[in-house]
Amino acid sequence: MDHEYSISGKLWIGSQHVTLPQEYSFADNLFVISCCQGRTRNDDATHVIAPRNPRIAEGFSEKDLCALCCLLSQEFGVRVRMEKLHEEYGLLNVFNGGSDYEVVSADGFACEYECGKELRCEKRRF
Repeated sequence: MDHEYSISGKLWIGSQHVTLPQEYSFADNLFVISCCQGRTRNDDATHVIAPRNPRIAEGFSEKDLCALCCLLSQEFGVRVRMEKLHEEYGLLNVFNGGSDYEVVSADGFACEYECGKELRCEKRRF
């Protein structure tokens, strides 16, 4: 079995005039912030954030994820959602009697803050 971890997030700027850095440092890790090409359903400007080094995701705790999310939302006065996903890969039987190496289970943790206030934090299984 192989395990894959990832961290990603979104910052909703809306119609505010907020200047975001291209990189953000947290707990000795760099995160890259970039603007999405389109707009969301509510016509809000959206930016995405991800670690520069994706290998940090495995050791990045839920507590750290919440702290980063809260700090970003508080510092820039916006709504922020961060997620950490864990996928487990293994052999999966397919209909024709063969097998395939695919995701056999997945779970994650997500948190959302707005202007430093927690909106939600939840664990999920997929």
